[in-house]
Amino acid sequence: MRTLLLLALLLVALPGCKKRPAPETPASAQPAAPPDPQKDLAELSMAVRAYYLSQGKQPATLDDLVQARCIYRLPTPPAGKKYAIDAKKLEAVLVDQ
Repeated sequence: MRTLLLLALLLVALPGCKKRPAPETPASAQPAAPPDPQKDLAELSMAVRAYYLSQGKQPATLDDLVQARCIYRLPTPPAGKKYAIDAKKLEAVLVDQ
């Protein structure tokens, strides 16, 4: 049951890792939204799993998700924290810097 649920979730997230047209405004010019760790962790975890399904391997860094166009840019973490990948669980986590 758990495997079926994970597969369904990944099938929904998989189309996110495909080539997209470049945004009109560069990501660096867009204002950063205030950190929302719960939302950001969920989105990053889905992107990590989508990357794994599309590339056949885990991303080495979160920057790989941006390069593969699984996400447009990395979210801003809360002060004193950073986002990382938990390789065992295949998800994003928030850790101290």
